[in-house]
Amino acid sequence: HYSVLNPLKEMKKNGWNISLVPVDECGLINAKDIENEITDSTVLISIMHANNEIGTIQKLKEISLIAKKNNIIFHSDGVAAAGIIPVNVRELGIGAYSFSAQQLHGPKGVAALFIKKGTRIKPIFLGGTQEKGRRAGTENVPGIVGFGKACELAKIKMEDNIKYISKLRDNLINGIINKVKNVKLNGHATDRLPGNVHISFKYIEGESILLMLNMEGIAAASGSSCTSQALKSSHVLNAIGLSPTMAQGSVLFSLGKYNTVEEVSRLLEVLPPIVKR
Repeated sequence: HYSVLNPLKEMKKNGWNISLVPVDECGLINAKDIENEITDSTVLISIMHANNEIGTIQKLKEISLIAKKNNIIFHSDGVAAAGIIPVNVRELGIGAYSFSAQQLHGPKGVAALFIKKGTRIKPIFLGGTQEKGRRAGTENVPGIVGFGKACELAKIKMEDNIKYISKLRDNLINGIINKVKNVKLNGHATDRLPGNVHISFKYIEGESILLMLNMEGIAAASGSSCTSQALKSSHVLNAIGLSPTMAQGSVLFSLGKYNTVEEVSRLLEVLPPIVKR
């Protein structure tokens, strides 16, 4: 995600050595590739827990064991995962875990960073002594309270929500594959977020599909919300080896607990004629 990639690019300009490990065609990282990049000067490993664009969930436990063996801090960007799938930072062996409220129907503009006891960090915002000196600035109290409540509500019915949303997802994936020719599901077939359906349509631009879906009152996206205004192909799709043609024909359908079986059925009725045009 750019929230991690762009700071790393800036660090590289300032003299830090940065190593980027590849992913396979499903977006999964091979823990061995991480181990091969470790040197005596490696101080941090940062891995996205679940990809917000193609939905692939990484095997963090395998990576955390490598980090622990080499005494390296292990951070994970959990924005797309926390509140959607179970996350136990102790079981996963994570030293730092960042997540935000909006993905679990909480207020926008508020996020949190779990830091394992004993992990030393240096603040990048200087000024006051708020948050035990880790981040200066007056706290967004209403946002924080709303975030806490959103986490509480997400945990209550998480298992039921995962089952329900996963069923909607699988019905939508199977329906598209059965009704539309020349399509490809991006991301891992099983190790993926419950509500993620990322499909590439050959011979048609994703933006054209979105325009026609919008006319039918159906909301989708050509990528993640962070890259939806970009004209170039997503770096995520490039990383999994998708051709430029297939990348430009990609559409992201995001499902949640408020979506219904009827909505999925209507999408499957509307989509095939749109693609055939």
